[in-house]
Amino acid sequence: MYKQYNTPETAFVLNLDFDISPTHDARFISLFVDSNPDEELLPKTSHTGRPAHHPRMLLKMILFAYSRKVFSGRKIAQLNEESIPMKWLTRDEYVCYRSINAFRVHPETSILIQKAFIYFTFLLSDHDLIKDDALYIDGTKIEADANRYSFVWRKAVERYEAKLDENIQIMYDE
Repeated sequence: MYKQYNTPETAFVLNLDFDISPTHDARFISLFVDSNPDEELLPKTSHTGRPAHHPRMLLKMILFAYSRKVFSGRKIAQLNEESIPMKWLTRDEYVCYRSINAFRVHPETSILIQKAFIYFTFLLSDHDLIKDDALYIDGTKIEADANRYSFVWRKAVERYEAKLDENIQIMYDE
C-alpha cells in the first residue's frame, strides 16, 4: 500500500506559488517517470503498517536531485524543503532522508534505475535528441608517454556500435 500520490498535471493546485514554467526540467522528469509502465515501478508491498511513499515520487526526487548534482540523502531532503521545483514534484510532501536512502539502496531500485536509463535512451532517440552515431563507449586511455596505440580509434567505435545497439535492445526486451 502506498500513500496517496497524484501527478502534478492531474491535481488541482490551490497554492499558485508552486507552479513552474512549462519548459522546466522538473516537468520533463515528471513526464518521463509517468511514462514508464506501472508494472516496472510498483513492486509488491505490504498492506499493513504505515503506507510507503510512492515509488514514482521518490524516483522523480532522485532524478531531479541528480540533475542538480545533489547526491546525499540529507541534501536531497533539504532540496525538497527549499526548492520550488522539487516541492512541485513531491506535491510539498515531507520525505525524510532515511526514506530516500532506503529507496536508493533497495535492490529493486537499482533494477528500476537501469530500466529507466534504457527507457530514457529510447525516449531521447525517438525525439531525435540523440543520434545513433553519438552513442559510443569512450575507452580513451592516455598514458604518460602517449603514443598512437593509447587512443580509441573511429574504426573500433564503429565495429562495436552494432553490439551496443544489440545490448540495449536485449535489455529493453527483458
